[in-house]
Amino acid sequence: MEHVDRQFITRRHVVWFLLTAVSIAAGISSLFVNSLIIVAAIILIVNVVLMMRYPIWGLLCYLIIFLLRPGEMYPVLSIFRLELVTGVFVLLTIIIRQKVLEGSIYFPKDKITLTLVGFLVVMCLTIFTSYEKTLTFDRCIDFVKLLIFYYLIISIVDTRKKFVAFMSVFLIMIAYIAFDAFKSYISGGFIHRMGVDRMLGTTSAGGDPNTLAATLGATIPIVVASAFYFRHYLLKILLWTLALSMSYLITITASRSGMLAFLAALIGGVVLSRHKIVLAVGGCLLILAVWSVLPDQYRQRYMTLTDTEDISAVSSGRWDIWAAGLKMIVDRPILGVGAGAFSAAAGSKEFGYSRYMQAHNLYIQLLATTGIIGFVVWFAFIFSLTKRLKWFIRRVRDSAELKWASLYSYAFVVAMVALFTSGFFGHNLYRYTWYMMAGMTVAMMGIVKGRVTDGE
Repeated sequence: MEHVDRQFITRRHVVWFLLTAVSIAAGISSLFVNSLIIVAAIILIVNVVLMMRYPIWGLLCYLIIFLLRPGEMYPVLSIFRLELVTGVFVLLTIIIRQKVLEGSIYFPKDKITLTLVGFLVVMCLTIFTSYEKTLTFDRCIDFVKLLIFYYLIISIVDTRKKFVAFMSVFLIMIAYIAFDAFKSYISGGFIHRMGVDRMLGTTSAGGDPNTLAATLGATIPIVVASAFYFRHYLLKILLWTLALSMSYLITITASRSGMLAFLAALIGGVVLSRHKIVLAVGGCLLILAVWSVLPDQYRQRYMTLTDTEDISAVSSGRWDIWAAGLKMIVDRPILGVGAGAFSAAAGSKEFGYSRYMQAHNLYIQLLATTGIIGFVVWFAFIFSLTKRLKWFIRRVRDSAELKWASLYSYAFVVAMVALFTSGFFGHNLYRYTWYMMAGMTVAMMGIVKGRVTDGE
């Protein structure tokens, strides 16, 4: 008789045993502990197991927590530092998996990553020249968190499906931020400033009106790219509706820099598209439609876009703070006044200004706080990122298989145009959108590697 070798204990047995043990433990605990705590603990355990088994699940959870900011929504949760704990746990999981499965820890050596690390080094050096070393140190720590987010993206997103999953969750979360802000706005949760009611984010992920408008303006191109990518008819309608809704929501932030960013994104999309006439006509119709339903207070606000005197008189003294920033650049040209320390330097009265105010200009912020060295390194990062995106657009746009890479490359370029435009009136140097797009670009490099010739 043939002998059949059977395992006494299989993986299925282990899973059922664990489920039974957890059920019994939860039942006993319910006699002594609040049931909500037990449910939360079970959810946490399940998520930990899923993160260890599927790193993409951990990345998506981290993305949700990163943008949702539960500690700000519910202060009682702030003591758990969910964002930090989740990020560190997923990072350790990735490092352990790389060490066990590949025998070594992966560190990318592409130019985008190296310039980002170089910029962090420059930021750390500015601690020695900073007007407020504590602020600069905190800003360096915040940038390390961004780099961890960046590293998780390039380490985990290694297939098209994971890329699309990440972008989909990202859009869902930005949509949530936008409509949560709108919900607060219609309930009276706005700020009345400069003679107009201004919508703002309910957490720091949304930010002030200018930041929220810039975020939406930079996200709309990604929404449009997704609308072209997905084939499902209803999903396309939903995404186009989302893009139109975000366009309107930008207007009720009353952010002129946000409006300029949105217009720049429209122009950039028209210039890069193969269907220029169609998009140009559609863009004009969109502007006319939004303008026709816009309340009068916002119309009056945007009609001051060409009033140069209003920029300083009504917009918090832009000329004065820019003049102070230029003096900082002249006084400390090499490493600046310290990353994140612009407001401290402005309030020091040493630069002809006496208010603790941010730069309200990306380029002055960059030069004044990190000096010429930081300016060169950061724009080396931007140059490397732009060069790679242009390569994607040129090399893969005619490939049906890699059309997704071409679509999102277009979207990232247009989003960068929006961010650079809003940067003329906003200090968005450390906005996560820059570094998320950089991480996704490097991820695309790894996904399409070997499918197209480099040609460089």
